[in-house]
Amino acid sequence: MTIAAAPPATGQAVLARAAAADRRRRQSERAVLWAGTAAFGAAILLFWQFGLGHIVNPRYVSDPATIAGRIVELAAEGEILRHVGVTIGEAATGFVIGSVLGLASAFGLAQTRRGYAVFEPFLVGFYSIPKIALAPLFILWFGLGTAPKIIMAALLVYFVVFVNTATGIREVRPGLLQVCRVLGASRRDLLLKVTLPSAAPAIVASVRITVTRAIEGALLSEFVASTQGLGYLVARASREFDIATVFAGIVIIAAVVMAANGLLRVLQARLAPWHNGQVHG
Repeated sequence: MTIAAAPPATGQAVLARAAAADRRRRQSERAVLWAGTAAFGAAILLFWQFGLGHIVNPRYVSDPATIAGRIVELAAEGEILRHVGVTIGEAATGFVIGSVLGLASAFGLAQTRRGYAVFEPFLVGFYSIPKIALAPLFILWFGLGTAPKIIMAALLVYFVVFVNTATGIREVRPGLLQVCRVLGASRRDLLLKVTLPSAAPAIVASVRITVTRAIEGALLSEFVASTQGLGYLVARASREFDIATVFAGIVIIAAVVMAANGLLRVLQARLAPWHNGQVHG
């Protein structure tokens, strides 16, 4: 009696098994990564809770349990939502203004070498000024309201967007532009079909870093002088020597920034999955 040989596996079946094995490998790697991250985070919290007090005076460092309790109290009092809403509103407005101005000036100047060469020394000089030195001036000029916070956030966003967009535009090869002109491309065609696609990776990459910078700018002004916002919450607690509230505010700020970065990662993965570029910060 002869036994019929098993039919050879088709190419599609082989590819399907390989894809399944690759998915299992990636899932295993993610599980190991998450487990390692969780273990390291738990070790830090345990040391902070039970060990740090033996090294640092507990009067100056609050423990995680006390910080968590203070965050719950602030949430129950409605403080967190109020201050987070103010800071996010200031940062979002500054982000939009700084991004629009940065894109407009970059496209206006970077396409002419002389214009960019004239503007660049002033840009570098102004960018080198510590922004903390400008916050008191903005508060003196515009008061304690939201205006100085928005201006500071817009300022930090503007420089990053301008530099990265101008770099992307100036990296377009002159030969490519010349060939397009010979083939009859108009200035509008060069801008929309050559220059803009070339600068797109830098623009997309700068979005994530500028969101963090916008929050940083709003907080910076709130630390100096304000009556509301997360920066005000931390600064007020510091003046009152309320260490638990200071650390609670810092944890809330970190959570807001991490949430914003996480949201931007998801949006970037959906809107620009091809991009993995670098930015100048």
